[in-house]
Amino acid sequence: MCEFDMNACDPVDVAQQLDATGVARVANALQWDWVIDSRAEIDRWLAEYGEQDHFVLAPQDGHLESIHAFMASDSVRAFLDNVVRRRFPDRAHEMAGTAVRIVAGPHADGDAWWFHYDASVVTMVVPLFIPEAEPGRSGELVGYFNKRPFRRSVLVNIFDKIVHQSATFRRRILDSLGRAGGPTVVDMNVGDVYLFWGYRSLHANMPIASGQRRVTLLIHYGQPHAPSGALAAAKRLHWALRGRTDAADQPAAAGAY
Repeated sequence: MCEFDMNACDPVDVAQQLDATGVARVANALQWDWVIDSRAEIDRWLAEYGEQDHFVLAPQDGHLESIHAFMASDSVRAFLDNVVRRRFPDRAHEMAGTAVRIVAGPHADGDAWWFHYDASVVTMVVPLFIPEAEPGRSGELVGYFNKRPFRRSVLVNIFDKIVHQSATFRRRILDSLGRAGGPTVVDMNVGDVYLFWGYRSLHANMPIASGQRRVTLLIHYGQPHAPSGALAAAKRLHWALRGRTDAADQPAAAGAY
């Protein structure tokens, strides 16, 4: 089973970097044997289910054993817990959701440019396949990192989402691409791991070229707000707007909103 390389980074340094720059890259954090095994699992998945977009909310149920072993490992959980405790030291934390996101096959932009806030304190992105294409067609991570603070009020949090995740606001973001004050674009490499304050960061991915693959493992950890009916309703609306009404009823979907 792959273990996260705890010698690659210090949780305190990562939390400080997240506060300062919005995104932390942990270079060469993954064992390459694990990357090879995980990519082979994705190859088998796509051979069985089709070279198209997939959102796998339960990797352990999809015969993605290596990927599940990584996200369930004690070292990954301990690392994320230590990062989150730098900002929320007085409460217990747990995994808020995991998923394998596959963008593949001939398609339009899919849900590229779907800017959103996560429900989790921190989000970890583990690239498994990144297209080799021109800038802007490689599925780059893009966003306004640390755009807002951690909110105390659930209702203010929901209001943020309604405004910033709207089609109108998305058009404003797209108009600002490449300009001063526009969103930050993060190139990602397989073998590295990327973290950001998911709750604070309005983020999306850029589109990929037709026939290419973009596959990432997403791990969400820590919840700033206690579960509530208002949050549950907001999650259902979010997934309905993205065309994934079935995902809203899955526990792992919580971290993806």
